Amino acid sequence: MTHSSPTTRRRGRFGTAGLRSLAGLLLAFASILMAGAQPAAAHPPSGSVHVWASDVRVRTCQRASCSLATTERLTNVRVQAYCQMDGGAAGRVTDGAYTNTYWVQIITPGRTLGWISAVYASGGSNNSPVPGAPVYHPGDATVDCEFI
Repeated sequence: MTHSSPTTRRRGRFGTAGLRSLAGLLLAFASILMAGAQPAAAHPPSGSVHVWASDVRVRTCQRASCSLATTERLTNVRVQAYCQMDGGAAGRVTDGAYTNTYWVQIITPGRTLGWISAVYASGGSNNSPVPGAPVYHPGDATVDCEFI
């Protein structure tokens, strides 16, 4: 006596519903990648500043010795700003007749969060904040910086 068994189809490891879920996840991930990198920000910027100089480098902290946040260089552009703070003597930057210890936290046109010296932002005076971004002092809960 021979037994014949009905033909069965194997759906594979995921099954139809699992494949649809996986496809949805991949589509969502691709959409995020195509949207571009966003800064790691918890709140929107609170101002803007104009970068008047050429080839301004964006740093990861409030000192010229800090590593670069991006390879992007800023030239004659208005950027969104979160805050600015005094970097003290260690944060001083001098360019010609201009000198400043303040640093401004910005988002570059390429969407990188970082710091530029206030020397390169329009307005203000030597060793003082520039117009366009609130000044942060440690312990001040009214001004938000996005510390990275």
